[in-house]
Amino acid sequence: MDQTWGLWLRVDAGDATVSVRVTSPWTAHEDVVVPIRPRLTRVVGDHLEAYVADSGELAFRIVGRRFPARTVLPLLRGLVRTNLGVEVWRFLIRAEKMLVKRLTGRATKIMIFNRVLVRLPVKKGTVVFESHLGAQYSDNPKYIYRELRERGTPHRAIWSYSTSKQGFPAEATLVRRGSWAYYRALARAEYWVDNQGFPAGLTKRRQTTYIQTWHGSAYKRMGFDEPSVKQSTWAEHVRRRQMADRFDHFLVRSEHDVRTLATGLGVTAPMTRAGYPRNDPLVNGGDPEETAALRKSLGLADDTRTVVLYAPTFRADENDRPAPRFSSPFDLERFAREFGDSHVLLVRSHYLSTAVVPPGLRGTVIDVGGVHDVTPLLLLADALVTDYSSVMFDYALRDRPMIFYTPDLDEYILRRGTYFDLAEQAPGPVVRDEDGLFAALTDLDRVHRDHADRRRRFVERFGEYDTGTAVKAIVERFFSGGPRG
Repeated sequence: MDQTWGLWLRVDAGDATVSVRVTSPWTAHEDVVVPIRPRLTRVVGDHLEAYVADSGELAFRIVGRRFPARTVLPLLRGLVRTNLGVEVWRFLIRAEKMLVKRLTGRATKIMIFNRVLVRLPVKKGTVVFESHLGAQYSDNPKYIYRELRERGTPHRAIWSYSTSKQGFPAEATLVRRGSWAYYRALARAEYWVDNQGFPAGLTKRRQTTYIQTWHGSAYKRMGFDEPSVKQSTWAEHVRRRQMADRFDHFLVRSEHDVRTLATGLGVTAPMTRAGYPRNDPLVNGGDPEETAALRKSLGLADDTRTVVLYAPTFRADENDRPAPRFSSPFDLERFAREFGDSHVLLVRSHYLSTAVVPPGLRGTVIDVGGVHDVTPLLLLADALVTDYSSVMFDYALRDRPMIFYTPDLDEYILRRGTYFDLAEQAPGPVVRDEDGLFAALTDLDRVHRDHADRRRRFVERFGEYDTGTAVKAIVERFFSGGPRG
């Protein structure tokens, strides 16, 4: 059994992490005692006591200060020193892990959800919000939530988070994605609102309305139109169909979405032609105070340099999965040398990836991956550099310079497939090398002027329903009557 624990100090600084053992110059720390409840109950121990090992390292050990732990703990320690005791203890540990895994595993939770939790009464007015699988407080769900808050409607908001509560609204109820509380909230909610997909396998009850907002129009092929999905198993196709069949309403911002995105995902629900709530600020100009606060948080409050946002899509690894780390395909140090006096670059990697920015470039190249919502960044940016990301459709509403840096365009088209020819439709220059990118950045006024007509046609085709009234239309249609029943 685990009897002692060493103490480590971990320091994260930028991309570097340093871990060191904690030592102590004193030989005893009897005054540091913490009450505990071990997994095997207080029969085997009731306190953690600090001590200093022979190596000088500070550690904690389980002790029994009260009956029965004071009697049982020495017996257990003697038992585990025997060969038989070691084997028995290992068997118990393995059995416990298997039992815990089975009882708390995703399959078990989904089974309990479908057979038990959905029999609980629906809590009228409860709305479960989720953005990017719980990774962020952002996107269309965020703006629907904010509108409900500002109107003071009697709805109870529950937000899903995947790892950390940081950045999520403190006034909402927060549940960790995948926890029992999460599944219970979904089972009893009157509304589901998300932009990607609640867990596969959950059977949505008829009393729950699922508003699927999605998270962007499609340039790359999606769902059943993807080459990899076309070659996948019948079971995978069934899984995708079942997920889409749960949608009660599907938000679109153009007929392009209807023809491509909705068809590719297999959506059979009615289309809600209202535009994207997240794009209302892009059309209406947003909140100047919010933009000013963001500038200040990034250290740009009094900075007069041109703000360029670099927001590419993710890159797949050898297994066709999003690579966890994203490195810029152009030289960031060269950018700093040539444009540092006049431009600042905000690097916004896809939410599934983490950007790698050299620490020496801070102040000129800033990693903004920690900003949950991209919309305020789009409002702040004077120009956008992207590739195949759906952010192109949103930023076009700002009528500002856009540059498409696509050194792997041919490979991307072959591997993923696309719905239109980017070179023909893009509302900005499509450049294939670093020199072309830097030349375009040198004269953003010309980029803006030369592509004005293409930008207008791009918005007309891909953002026809983004008129700045999306969130108002959605809240009035689905939530204005308050909780149903």
